[in-house]
Amino acid sequence: MLVLLWVTSYAPFLVGCALTHIVYRVTVDWWLLRRRGITVLAVYKDSDYVGDVLVKRYSFTDAAGEERTFSGGGRLVATDPERIEVTYDPCAPKRRATRDGPVVRTLSVLAYVLLGLPVTAVTAAYPPVSLIVLLSAL
Repeated sequence: MLVLLWVTSYAPFLVGCALTHIVYRVTVDWWLLRRRGITVLAVYKDSDYVGDVLVKRYSFTDAAGEERTFSGGGRLVATDPERIEVTYDPCAPKRRATRDGPVVRTLSVLAYVLLGLPVTAVTAAYPPVSLIVLLSAL
């Protein structure tokens, strides 16, 4: 019975661990981009289909003078040529994100607070709670 209880509760724990890892990565990226990120204007370069989705590519020059590309979308800053703001980390140039509008930022914070933090808390509480349950069942 104890083994069955442990096996059935372990799968949700692994899902919680995966969600906690996603929350951790998003938090680290947000924190590092806020602390040491540089925001530049990226100019529309071209578009390409990935499956059925149209993905736009923008190019920008980083602080070292190297041309980089950003795939995705963002809030338009200007048109003709189409430009968006991209924030990148000079210590890890592959860490980059667009500057979103207030609605997207609000929805992101709500998802983080209402979903991410509770899942992380439940996942962190799982090992001691399950140990107490197992020991009390013995």
